[in-house]
Amino acid sequence: MNAHDKARLLGLLFWIYTAFNILMVAVIAVIYIGIFGMVFSQVPQKAGDPPPELIMTILVVVFAFAFAFVLLFSVPKIVAGYGLRKEKPWAWIWAVVASIMACLSFPFGTAIGVFGLIFLFSDEGKRYFNDPAYRSQLAGTSNVVPPPPNSWQ
Repeated sequence: MNAHDKARLLGLLFWIYTAFNILMVAVIAVIYIGIFGMVFSQVPQKAGDPPPELIMTILVVVFAFAFAFVLLFSVPKIVAGYGLRKEKPWAWIWAVVASIMACLSFPFGTAIGVFGLIFLFSDEGKRYFNDPAYRSQLAGTSNVVPPPPNSWQ
């Protein structure tokens, strides 16, 4: 597996991991709101208790903030994935930030983050991001124009 393949794989892993995180927060929010909605609709009301609508509103706001927080912290991973997949030279710094952020989430995020950091700080990774000729050679898009094909006529 060459540096081009590793960069594209890392970008794909960032996207998959980010989609999984967003999906899990959304699923947990729906489950909690559903469970608490059922519980609060069945609990008898006392005179001094707050209305269930207020508690549900607070719960929805809390999960909206949690979802916004996850989306905000997903931006570096999405941008890094795009840059790595499209072979952009600026993707290195985004990938370093995304890898460090991913390392904080055990076990899958840690595995992706460690893979990313090892690749990005290796000699092969540094050369891939610092040398456009090397990058284009690995991608198979060198600037050399192929000769015209032989005519069969």
